[in-house]
Amino acid sequence: MPSTRALIHAPWSASKVATALRCPRLFHFKYVDKLKEPEVMPEARIGKAVHKALELVMQGTPIEEATLTVRNELPNETEQLRFDRIGTGIPAFASRIAQFRRRRRVARQLVEYSLAIREDLSVTPFYSGDAYYRGVLDLGYLFEDDSLALLDHKTGQRIPGSSIVDQLEGYGVLAAAAFRHVKRFWFGIHWIAERVVEWSPPVAPETVIDRLVPDLLDNIEAAALAVSDGPRPNPGTYCDRCSFRDRCPASRELRYEPVEYYEDED
Repeated sequence: MPSTRALIHAPWSASKVATALRCPRLFHFKYVDKLKEPEVMPEARIGKAVHKALELVMQGTPIEEATLTVRNELPNETEQLRFDRIGTGIPAFASRIAQFRRRRRVARQLVEYSLAIREDLSVTPFYSGDAYYRGVLDLGYLFEDDSLALLDHKTGQRIPGSSIVDQLEGYGVLAAAAFRHVKRFWFGIHWIAERVVEWSPPVAPETVIDRLVPDLLDNIEAAALAVSDGPRPNPGTYCDRCSFRDRCPASRELRYEPVEYYEDED
């Protein structure tokens, strides 16, 4: 059973857990005080734009129309040019997915698919008050042989040697709860800028239950413990990219080292 401190901050998500473990003060700004971000980082805005373009393309919008629509929503030319550089990988990905679908018997495509579970791992609506953990799957394919491929788009740099399954454990748990007939899971990460898609070996439902579920629940408990003693700051290199950096004294102290002036002695 989840602890009371974990239930207090439910529903959890992958980003919410990561925020709690990285910086409790940022967690309180976003999820307790529910403050609006005073400054949206360009990286976050561009990442959302690329995700939106991919979503539109996967739903059937022509690539040129999808990218142009999203590009025009960016606030300045600098961000539009950065979007253009990353977005060059979208046509290649769309072509790869089209070939993939021709080779496999796809029963159902899942685009930006919302999933949520209760504390007992039963399925519940995404916005339900009893949701304990939830997430939005970027892309998924349910095949006629009762296997399921889950794919997460990432605009950041690829981390060599990192476990694909560990990075997508939350989506695996959610998908296993929602599609109980599935006999095999494939986990994939689409590194957009590098035009690379990495896949894990097939994962059995038993592995999800025996390994991924306990790991996810442990991570949630660790996140709840990290924020249990209040909005404690944890300054680090990520402060430079934090939307709340100017509201956090610890961030200002880290980024602006005080300079002491001394009078010249004669």
